[in-house]
Amino acid sequence: MSFLNSLLLTLIRALHGIINNYALTIIVFTILIKLLVMPLNLKSRRSTMRMSVVQPKMQALQEKYKDDQEKLNQKLQQLYRDEGISPMGGCLPMIISMVILFAMFYALRTFANEQLVTQFLTFYYHPDMDPRTMCDGFLWIRNLWMPDTPFTTFLPNVSALQFVDFDVWNRISAQLASSGVIPEALAFADRAAVTAYISDVVTPFVSSAAYAQYLAPVPGLGNLSILGLFRFSIFSEPNGWFVLPLLSMVTQLVMQKLTMKSSNMDPAQAGSSNVMMYVMLFMSLYFCASYNAAFALYWTVANVYAIVEQLAFNRYFALQDRKAAKAEEVGIIS
Repeated sequence: MSFLNSLLLTLIRALHGIINNYALTIIVFTILIKLLVMPLNLKSRRSTMRMSVVQPKMQALQEKYKDDQEKLNQKLQQLYRDEGISPMGGCLPMIISMVILFAMFYALRTFANEQLVTQFLTFYYHPDMDPRTMCDGFLWIRNLWMPDTPFTTFLPNVSALQFVDFDVWNRISAQLASSGVIPEALAFADRAAVTAYISDVVTPFVSSAAYAQYLAPVPGLGNLSILGLFRFSIFSEPNGWFVLPLLSMVTQLVMQKLTMKSSNMDPAQAGSSNVMMYVMLFMSLYFCASYNAAFALYWTVANVYAIVEQLAFNRYFALQDRKAAKAEEVGIIS
């Protein structure tokens, strides 16, 4: 998994060097990755559709050989070979998509950590600058590396910085020092050193007038709570408006509904798929609302692409079926 993370990081950096815009880089990169695995998805969808077509034959075999499991397995394998079906064909693209999803999560979290450290250190040593100018925005989102919600500021806060590894602080500060942005690089030896820096430097600066003015909540909407369990504030300069988390959930729902409809699942399969659908909906909302907007952008674009791809596949398969039916009709007539 670490190899895939490193590979994605390298590819995204290379593509960003060409496009020079992180939001567009993520969109283009997502589409390229999806195009790369499209042939596998096409084969998988074809296999899944053929599985639904031969379902009556499978049920007949299961009924006929219900008392002979070994014979049933042989007959099912023969049926799969005759029909050109791979029973596990539909699983491989799903596994690949999940692996890429988690790899992108870690890759974009790495980018977020690097960018947030860059933003904090730059503003710390240049408090007279406008911090909005150093953030990577996208449409309504002020900072692509913070969550797209009105409950988050566009500047990195203490909670966003305290979990950044010490080696990221060292590496990014060295780059900034070499380019003259800050006077000297940091040299943290371990996590304890970062914790001390957060306590002694980051927290006081975030609370200072220079920084705190960008973290002000809307009057009367600061330190709100739900049942005394969840505390939050709505900020005057929020990082976003919860658009991408909601879009990720809606597109996830449409994609999965479309996939289930195209697969013609039996009731048992549909039941388990419904459970998985709601699990994925919760995951999309949680991750896209809790982590950086860059990852939410990736998830949403990937879902939109999957919807368009599924519709295109359905049209393609319908066209193939019409051609096959026409050819069979002509053959019968002749």
